[in-house]
Amino acid sequence: MNQVQIINFLKEYYSIKADTLELIREAGSSAYVVTENNNKYFLRIVKPAFFDTAVTAADIQYFLQKQDFPVPKIHPAKDGSPCVEWRTSDEKHLFVLYEYIEGKESEPNQDAEAIGELIGKLHKIMKSYPGPLVKHDKPFFIGRYINILRRKQYPKTDEFVAYGDAVWNRVRGLPRGYCHGDMYSGNIHKAANGKLYVLDFDTSCEAFPVYDPVLICNRTHYFEFDPDGYEKSKAVFTRFLPSYLKHSPLSQAEIDAFFDLIAVYHFQVQATVIEINGLDCVDAAFLDRQYDWLCRWREQCEIKLLR
Repeated sequence: MNQVQIINFLKEYYSIKADTLELIREAGSSAYVVTENNNKYFLRIVKPAFFDTAVTAADIQYFLQKQDFPVPKIHPAKDGSPCVEWRTSDEKHLFVLYEYIEGKESEPNQDAEAIGELIGKLHKIMKSYPGPLVKHDKPFFIGRYINILRRKQYPKTDEFVAYGDAVWNRVRGLPRGYCHGDMYSGNIHKAANGKLYVLDFDTSCEAFPVYDPVLICNRTHYFEFDPDGYEKSKAVFTRFLPSYLKHSPLSQAEIDAFFDLIAVYHFQVQATVIEINGLDCVDAAFLDRQYDWLCRWREQCEIKLLR
């Protein structure tokens, strides 16, 4: 789909006469900044494989903006729809158009308290969301990665299986509810005036609500083990928690699961990376380092708990 086609589509379905299109990201969807005179919009053009999650994400975002929760507002099409499908005999795409907000990604080290309040409010509001949510359980968080290791015939798969089983058994009983699922600093946008906005609801699901606080407070280094990562993460979570609890409760079991869920995140995110980039994007040496990371993390957590 070329830029002329995109501009013509926007004119037909959104009444926007774009002056320029700037491609800023290419992944499961293409992201553009659209300029019309002095107005800017953020445009996502979603590929067919991600249609279902994109439609749900748009519905959630539309729901949240009606509740006056800080999300970039969806600019509806002429017919009032939050998204529009573009289809030819050869291909199809899904358009979602948002307001453009100048700013940058958040800094949890700096904004832990404000982010805690933001996510607490999000979880409180989403308890009344009327739409369906996909349910994510062990097959999503742990099983996808194990299946990938088996397909790659990785020789230490059984070690990952044992680790995954052990950590999952410790978190499996945690309360379930709405989970954004990708709550890292890039998905909390800080506007020029300091206001925070939540972005990208494509991974929304029914899972562990506490997973969102874990992800945003996680200060470990994913590719290289940082001996200070435990204390850095704990420090941000300690500041985050009181603001979050003003709006949404967490049990002691959920709070105590913080460090186990960082290990779960390693299984989940690595599976996603490989699914997007293909089996050959990582080799056995990389997987060895990932397992070493997890073992060192487990050892560090056990030592900290004994003190």
